[in-house]
Amino acid sequence: MLRGERAAVVLSAHDYDALRAGRPTLVDDLLGGPAWDDQLADAVNVRVKTPSRDVAF
Repeated sequence: MLRGERAAVVLSAHDYDALRAGRPTLVDDLLGGPAWDDQLADAVNVRVKTPSRDVAF
């Protein structure tokens, strides 16, 4: 227990897989969103390609 709350649970890989079955992954969620039109893609890609400040090494 951590601060009076359950902090971790140990279970078999089989049980974990059964719990995860049918649930989307992060990649599924990201790729499942609406498609970007050309105007939005262009707006995202327009940015200054130079650093905003000098960096000394």
